[in-house]
Amino acid sequence: MKRSIVADSIAYFFVLLFLYTGVAKLMDIPNFRNELSASPDLGALSGIITLALPIGEILLAVMLSLPRWRLRGLYATLVLMTLFTGYVITLIIVDDQLSCSCGGIIEALSPQQHIIFNSACVILSLVGILANRKNQPSPSFQWMTNTSAIALFAIVGWILFAAFRAPAIDKTGVEGRTLPPFDLLLADSTTHLNTGDIPTGKPFIVVGFSPFCKHCQALLADLTQHIDEFKGTRIYYVTPGKFSNMRTFYRYFHLEKYPNIVVGWDSANTFFSYFKATGTPYTTVFDSKKRLKWVMTHETNAARLSQLLED
Repeated sequence: MKRSIVADSIAYFFVLLFLYTGVAKLMDIPNFRNELSASPDLGALSGIITLALPIGEILLAVMLSLPRWRLRGLYATLVLMTLFTGYVITLIIVDDQLSCSCGGIIEALSPQQHIIFNSACVILSLVGILANRKNQPSPSFQWMTNTSAIALFAIVGWILFAAFRAPAIDKTGVEGRTLPPFDLLLADSTTHLNTGDIPTGKPFIVVGFSPFCKHCQALLADLTQHIDEFKGTRIYYVTPGKFSNMRTFYRYFHLEKYPNIVVGWDSANTFFSYFKATGTPYTTVFDSKKRLKWVMTHETNAARLSQLLED
């Protein structure tokens, strides 16, 4: 493998990466802005970054694709990926429940995978710089850059493969919102629960449902079959439908046997309206600070919910 092939391979990898993430952000501007607004570090600058970052990534991809600008582009890549890595580490330290706003499939990475992926990209950009600057590389230098590039591409490829295999997560644009306080009438017809009284400190699940929705019933059956996996998790089933239908649903599934499953009537339809739910089941996972973290607008299962609670 010649030096030019190593340098070109690294440059074109970053061209593809920045084009992909930049375009993905531009295609989902509202959600990108909402995720930035929830950041403790960048929230105040979310309006500027929303457009500046994806446009900057695309311009950087153009620089890397032009041989005369490639070395400058690699230096800029080194700086940008170092900043991204520092930002992810800061997020984990400050609040590990915040999601990233990287764009596209990269958002599916776990915090640990993010750090590994970004660190590999930092080192890869360094290798690219060295390969571009060396006019007459020695055999030992060629061996070092070739081996390093192959190893780093293998790490990046493995992480991206894992992200592609992960089940798809819907992005609705309401992630990051805090659960608002609203009243729920429970199945005994006398007890009221205000969602403002739900304690912080642990993540929890809220499922917007319709009593006669087959997918809602299937999800509940799956949750009760695997209830041991959710002993420390509160699960709230919320419906704006008729109270009598909700109570029938409660009794049919014998939910009195599951103290961590709460079924409530949202007479004001606050939950569906506030989170812009358009169908059922509307399954949501909230973090320990009562902020919406994950949304599933399609059918899901207990195994997937258990995994999301751990992420």
